[in-house]
Parts: sequence; structure tokens; C-alpha cells
Amino acid sequence: MGNSDSDTMRIVFLGDSLTEGVTGASYLRALKRLVADDSRLRGHGIELVNAGQGGDTVFHVARRVARDVAPNAPDWVVVFVGVNDCRTWYAHSALPPTPATIGSAFYFLRRKGVWRAVTPRRYGVALRALVDDLRERTPGRIALCTPATASESHDARAERMLDAYVETVRDVARERACSLIDMRAAFLAAQTSANPSANPTDSPTDYHLTCDGVHLSDAGAALAAGVFRDWLLTL
Repeated sequence: MGNSDSDTMRIVFLGDSLTEGVTGASYLRALKRLVADDSRLRGHGIELVNAGQGGDTVFHVARRVARDVAPNAPDWVVVFVGVNDCRTWYAHSALPPTPATIGSAFYFLRRKGVWRAVTPRRYGVALRALVDDLRERTPGRIALCTPATASESHDARAERMLDAYVETVRDVARERACSLIDMRAAFLAAQTSANPSANPTDSPTDYHLTCDGVHLSDAGAALAAGVFRDWLLTL
């Protein structure tokens, strides 16, 4: 574990608000606790770097590589982005538009400069370019993480749309020989376990893994941290 030139393994987590951890619970804080408490990982000098920024799509994180990733000279870069990309598509494709989708589209335009939807096709092109750029600018290996949930099954349309981004991540990981961390599979399994008789796109009675359908609750952060801990144990 780690590289031959240093006792520290530096891992940069590049993503959106789920990684930044300002809204809802922070999976990185939970992961740091797991690493400190796990005798298999403790003492290996694992450094977890938070490069998350709220509202980011794949295009936004790509513009931050030179500033937020490359200077850290990471051993690994974990790319965890896609929910906001899906939200832009959801907002722009809603017929008829609703106050919520209009508000979402306005947010991405006004706050993030996104004037057209980041469709799965655009997402895939940008994700491939991001992987290539990371390999040019950093010495680290790359892990791609599938987005976890777009509504925690409260909105079947959002969940079906998110699955297109999930499949894109899996395809790019295979094509570019990246490690794959399948967070989506873990969240779907947890949702099914909590309600075995439900279809994954049925509406639950309340949120469990998220606080609002997207941002992680304490339970969701613990689940994500556990998935990342298990991935660390494979390195």
C-alpha cells in the first residue's frame, strides 16, 4: 500500500457537494474515522484530500484539476461526480416544467454557468477527457465512482435518468482501465434491504440514506465510507 518513494498514500477525492460535505453528512469525515479505527489500514499513512465543490458537474471538476488535484501529486484520484449532471438533464427535459425544475435550471445557469443540459452523452465525453487529463497532469491512478442516488427512489424518473450516468461511468472505467467503485450498487442494495418488497424505483415513506434525496444523511455517509474503506483494503 502506497508508493516506493513515500510512506504516505495520498488520495484526492474529486467531486461535488457530496464530497465537500457541507450539506448533510460528510462521507470523508466518516471514512477518516474508519481508517483510524481499522487495524488493517491504520499506520499506512493514508492521506485523504477533499477536492469537492458544491454544484459541480463533470465540466466543473475538470476545470479544477490544475488547482485542486495536480499540486497534491496524488497516488490515487477518486472521481465522484454525476448527480448534478443528471439534475441538469432532469431540469431541462421536464414536460411540463414545474417550479422545482425551473428553479433547478435557474440555479445551474446563474450559479454554475450551465446553460444546457449535461446529457449522458456529454457527460461521457467529458469524463473520458477528464481521465486523460488527470493522467497527463498527475502521477496517480484513477478510480471512477458511480453516482449513488438522484432522489433515493422518491422520483422514479430521476432514478431512471441517473442510471444512464451510472452505465457511462462503468463503460469509461472499463475503456480507460480505471478502478471502479460502484456506489450506485451499494445504495440500491441498501434501499432493497431496508424495504425488501419494494421496487428500487418505488417511493419510500421517508429518506434514510439522504437528507433530501441527494445529500447524504449520517446513514448514507456511513454507507459510502464503508464502500470506500473496502476499496482501500484492495489497494
